[in-house]
Formats: sequence, structure tokens, C-alpha cells
Amino acid sequence: MFGPLDLNSETQLAAGGDRHIFQHPHSPALLVKIIDMQARAVYLEARPFKRWYKQYQRESAYRVYLNEISEYVTTTTRPSGVWEVPMARIVGLAQTSLGLGLLVEKITDGEGNLAPTVRDLGRRGLIDDALKAQLAEFFEDLADAHVVVNDMSASNIAVGLNADGKKGLYLIDGFGVLPLIPLYAWSKRLNRRRIQQKHAELRASLARREREGSF
Repeated sequence: MFGPLDLNSETQLAAGGDRHIFQHPHSPALLVKIIDMQARAVYLEARPFKRWYKQYQRESAYRVYLNEISEYVTTTTRPSGVWEVPMARIVGLAQTSLGLGLLVEKITDGEGNLAPTVRDLGRRGLIDDALKAQLAEFFEDLADAHVVVNDMSASNIAVGLNADGKKGLYLIDGFGVLPLIPLYAWSKRLNRRRIQQKHAELRASLARREREGSF
């Protein structure tokens, strides 16, 4: 039960800025996120101050897991009026052959494959008025649930089915409190304003990319 998950023979499904994403070897409904230590080292090499203070964080590179778990616990247990927070659910942690992994819900296309992101749909020319309306509702739900987002991009929003078969838009990365002074975690009003700003920035980015054909 507690032996490490063997990911050496698993195909990497996707990669983020500092993550490798694998299919869970025993559960089709789960993914395993693994820290890309090489990418992290390159990132810190160019940032001496951040490299200096991060050496005093006992959890090291895995601090990001704690940030995401904390945000998930906070927003899914807080009474907010949102029946289901539009985030991929976090299941827990597991030792793997590639280091400690974060186990998360897999959002699919209905056939077991990874669901497309908003950016993927943009590349296919599939961003229509209906999807834009869904995006507006998605951002409003994030604000209502007081989800703190640190990196909002079209690549971090999946469009598909969760493990229960519910269709929708789901935040799959980029959430959690990062600043030393967590103003957006303290103030729901400030966080709502910030999320509205991120929505406006995403709309502008999508419109620009549509015009330029540069998804």
C-alpha cells in the first residue's frame, strides 16, 4: 500500500512550468504531478535572492504542494454559495519512483484522455460565445468561493468532465497563496477584484490571439 508508485514505465501526459504530469498507474481517474527539479534549479539560478531564502524552507520544492492543498482545503470547506468549486480535486500525496507526487483528479474529454484546455480550444478555433459565457461564470464562481489564483492562463483551465462525469470548466493549476503578505487570502473583496482583472486580461489575450492566429 505504501510502496512507491512506479512511474518509470508511464508516459508523461503533459508538462507545466515546473511539473511533469503522469497518469496514475492504478486509477484512471487520477493524475500524478511531479516537481521538475531541473526546471526549478534553472529558475532559481537566475534569482539569487529567492534562491537564498528558499534554502530555509524545510519543505523545499514541495512547498507548492502545501500551497495548493491549503487553498483546496480552505475553499472547499468555506461556506460560499458555490455548490462545487470549479477546481480539479486533490486526493493526497504519494511516494513515487520520481519523488513525492501530488495526486489530483483527472479532467477528461469523456473518452479517458486529458480534457483540452481553453488554449487548446483556441488553437482549434473553437472559442465561441457559449464558451466565453462559461468563462464568465467560471471566474464568478472562483470569486464567490474566494479561490486565490496566482497564475491564471488559458492553459490552466480545462474544459471537460470531472471524475463524476460533470461537464464544465475546471482550474487545474496556478492556485494557492504565494505572497509573504497574503492580502488576497485575507480580503474576499480584494480577491474578487483581482480575479475580475485576471478575467479581463484573459479575454483580451484570447481576442488578440484570435486576431493574430497565435494560439
